Amino acid sequence: MINMIDDLIKLGKIPNEDTMSDELFHKYDNLIQKIDCGTCQQMDKLIVMFSDDCYDLNWGLLHLIENLASNYTKSEYIKLINKCNNSEFREMLLNRLNNVIE
Repeated sequence: MINMIDDLIKLGKIPNEDTMSDELFHKYDNLIQKIDCGTCQQMDKLIVMFSDDCYDLNWGLLHLIENLASNYTKSEYIKLINKCNNSEFREMLLNRLNNVIE
């Protein structure tokens, strides 16, 4: 599974919808759906891969990050979330974390 997360990272930031091919969308989607483990260093790279407008893949990436967050303390996870390159999804991650804690 570590190779899959590295493959996802190599694809880079998720492109915007207007420049995304169906083939590339499926590459991202297949990798996001299959990954179930990752390192903190990989999470630092994943958190800045959100697209500006490709919501389907962004939601998948959000769920992946949440699933891999067990490697973090609450304060470390908040620091990770604050690195998110998409303000809308950064806010969602923070809100969802706060909802779990309350």
